[in-house]
Amino acid sequence: MGRLQSVVALGLLVLLCCSSIRTVEGGKILVMPVDGSHWLSMKILVEELSRKGHEMVVLVPEASFNIREGNYITQVFKVPFTRADLETSINELKEGSLTLSNLLENTNRFINFTNMQVKGCENLLYDKPLMKSLKERGFDLMLTDPFLPCGSIIADAFSIPAVYFLRGIPCELDLAAAQCPSPPSYIPRYLTGNTDVMNFPQRVKNMLMMGFESYLCLRLYSSFDELTSRYLQRDTTYKQVLGQGAIWLMRNDFTFEYPRPQMPNIVTIGGINCAKKKPLPAVSSADIVV
Repeated sequence: MGRLQSVVALGLLVLLCCSSIRTVEGGKILVMPVDGSHWLSMKILVEELSRKGHEMVVLVPEASFNIREGNYITQVFKVPFTRADLETSINELKEGSLTLSNLLENTNRFINFTNMQVKGCENLLYDKPLMKSLKERGFDLMLTDPFLPCGSIIADAFSIPAVYFLRGIPCELDLAAAQCPSPPSYIPRYLTGNTDVMNFPQRVKNMLMMGFESYLCLRLYSSFDELTSRYLQRDTTYKQVLGQGAIWLMRNDFTFEYPRPQMPNIVTIGGINCAKKKPLPAVSSADIVV
């Protein structure tokens, strides 16, 4: 009798568990990529999420190099430049090598490029019929590359979480927005040639470069700040909106980077764009040198 009661109790437990199981549905994800090599890495994630049953809607500028149709939905939006204009701007960026001596010259080229891209963002944001239809679709989150401000602004306007997919942003704006500690005495600044072990003169150089980066950031992101504040109709900056990101998927790896503090919502995914993996060569005991 006791065994029968145990079987009945187990059956009731299984029935109760089964009754609580609901049909698993994929989420609705709006994707705001950045063209070029940025998209080639993000595409791997977008296609995989689509295969797992999520509805992926990718916003594509009509003047695009690499973003094509796939196993996801594409939504094309108009931009005030042609593909030839985009190619000319990219070629200008490629002409100069980024060194400390020509930093200002290359900064001006970068500003010209991003200003053109920001105008494309502006066209998207102020396309009221398109933005209205996107908002009505009830997306669960925004997957975006914050190299450009479009995705972060849309996530804020739609009141949905933003998931960032990036390798890094000039001036380390991403790390500052995420409130990662970056003490100049220990974290080497870009183009200084310093390592994470610095003597006093190198730390002074690091500090000076950090101050110079602050000036560059004001120049680089002025158009981002203006568009962010104007569209969201409040006194805010792109850095403040960027800091609201729910999860940061960082395409780096501390095998190749100097170690530094990170926040809990930052996940390192270095190597995600290495789609074709090769096995390590076999090593015999004769190859080992003692």
